[in-house]
Amino acid sequence: MDRTSTPADTDTDTDTTTDTDTVYAVGRIGVDFRSPARRDGFRRQLGGTAGGPLPDLGDVRQLHDHLVRSPWASAGLTWTLTVDSTAVYALEAEPAVAMDWSGPLPGTEPDGSDEERLALLRRITAAPPVHPVHRALRDTLLGQSLPAGDPGRIARLTVPGRLTDRSARLFSGQVVPVVRVSAVGLARWTETPLIASAVDAVAEDAWQPRPARDRDRVAEHVRALLDQVYRHLRNRGRSAAERALNHAVTEAVLTGGLLGEGLLSAGRVPGAPAPDAADLYALDTITVARSPYCRSGSDCQDVMVRFFDPTDERRTKVTYVHTIDVSDELPVSLAPVHRFLG
Repeated sequence: MDRTSTPADTDTDTDTTTDTDTVYAVGRIGVDFRSPARRDGFRRQLGGTAGGPLPDLGDVRQLHDHLVRSPWASAGLTWTLTVDSTAVYALEAEPAVAMDWSGPLPGTEPDGSDEERLALLRRITAAPPVHPVHRALRDTLLGQSLPAGDPGRIARLTVPGRLTDRSARLFSGQVVPVVRVSAVGLARWTETPLIASAVDAVAEDAWQPRPARDRDRVAEHVRALLDQVYRHLRNRGRSAAERALNHAVTEAVLTGGLLGEGLLSAGRVPGAPAPDAADLYALDTITVARSPYCRSGSDCQDVMVRFFDPTDERRTKVTYVHTIDVSDELPVSLAPVHRFLG
């Protein structure tokens, strides 16, 4: 029997599907120019000259470098969040309250030397401060273009925000709603470190009295699990159930809990496994339901992530329950993750 997880496995309680103006979505970042005139104008900004060859807007690194040198140029782009290569939102940054250099600044001490002050001036000139949301968008766009296995590769971006009453018409003619993105809660899925941390957790596991596992095989197992997780996150992040799902999975994956703990679920099942039993469990289903436990004035959802033995369906499954409060713009976990058999 094929136990590959599908989006249909992500069940939701029927009382939790009402859309709100709060968005907590996971997807990939894209750029759009809306019109030929805006596209050609942006090409000129990249260094094109009248009558000469125009820069390639498909060169992500060239575009990223331009945005680092001129962060205000981000306003000339329409940033999009795509799910399965389809744009679902146009993104705009919330009003700025601070700018970000994304690193320590040299020469900021009151008694700094002239050399330190000069270094600071050069730093400001080369890479002016930028809104944290725009920095996350431009860095994610570059990270998505890196090859698989690159430490800087970014697979997804988690975007919290609020739906506005405006829409944007893209270059293709598609009309999408505009979301005002919050700088708090943005999370980048850096794939290679995630896989490495999960592989390390499996390698250090003391539950299974088995020979040392092949790290390459475990890494392939983790990549397959991540692909299943991505399929579960194909939603718009609007309903309470979708926001709870996206937050629980983002938090669990980025902290390593979902990957390492889930794969090692076999060691949590009492009794000796069969000789041919799998030493690593696989993802079965992810379901969401309204939580029976909730504090006053909140909207709480239980996200249940279930793992199973892919070689023996009779063996006990292991379920991990995340309780998420989605009443605010940024969802929060209410309790430690609970684990039970079945």
